Amino acid sequence: MIVYFTRHGESRFNVAERNGRPEPEDGDHLSERGWEQARGVGERLRGEGIERIIASPYGRAQETAQGIGEVLGLGFDTDEDLHEAVQSDAYRAVSPNFNGEGHISWMPRSAPDHAEPGAESFNDIVGRVARVMERLEERVESERILCVSHWGFIHYFTGAALFREEFSPAHLPALYRMGHINTGITMFQQRRDYFIEGERFDGWALLTWNDQAHI
Repeated sequence: MIVYFTRHGESRFNVAERNGRPEPEDGDHLSERGWEQARGVGERLRGEGIERIIASPYGRAQETAQGIGEVLGLGFDTDEDLHEAVQSDAYRAVSPNFNGEGHISWMPRSAPDHAEPGAESFNDIVGRVARVMERLEERVESERILCVSHWGFIHYFTGAALFREEFSPAHLPALYRMGHINTGITMFQQRRDYFIEGERFDGWALLTWNDQAHI
């Protein structure tokens, strides 16, 4: 019972950010390289038996799902909860020089339900992760699924899988040290009756992080 996740392809915002420029109006679309990466994921996943693609509602994820689907001969569905973690108004205002305004600056020191103006709280994001996990659990026995999402969301999904009910804002600095490039492939498994040294390890497990052999 395996679920594949991929981060979206290179967006025009990614290009601007790397070059020290503010986010352009068309930043939520793929660059030419991003389209190439999306089709590359499709080629990489040929033979893996992917039956369903589910994408974040953001433009860069929708276009990535489209590019993958062109190769695999699949359409895609949209899950509104797969979107990127929403940053604060202050973060967006200082792009691309974020100056300590991002989640990683204030969230590890805050209560889980605290949110800076315009941002999601830790609990908000983890709540979306929980809803995605629940929906996937209902489908992974009968379908091989690929989710197209974002850097932050995939890190929070990983945190929830690894730390379960103990997942907290204090874990974020360690998770943020896990790099994840555009169209890297991460695999999770939903396990039942799984024991290690006599101890039960049911539930979500991380199988592969950020596979980029296809890039």
